[in-house]
Amino acid sequence: MIQVLWLAIIALCVVLVVAGWSWVPWIAGGSIVGVLSLWVLISVFWPAAPDRRCPRCRRAGLVKIERGAPGVRCTLCGFCDENLHVAYLDEW
Repeated sequence: MIQVLWLAIIALCVVLVVAGWSWVPWIAGGSIVGVLSLWVLISVFWPAAPDRRCPRCRRAGLVKIERGAPGVRCTLCGFCDENLHVAYLDEW
């Protein structure tokens, strides 16, 4: 169903361009460039951060047991799990 929707949108754009609306490609191109630029800016200024909340006490106290390997422990409540992986925790 989504493919049919995309085909309808493309067909509508082609009809508008052929009908003499030469500004449509400029608006579409500008929208695409604007969205991609916004995506890059958000990615640069709002980087990913680890979720340091402990599954047991729900406070931010998780640290790696060994850098580069799975396994975390909580410095606040003593929770320890050798198999738990927290994304981006190595970099912090």
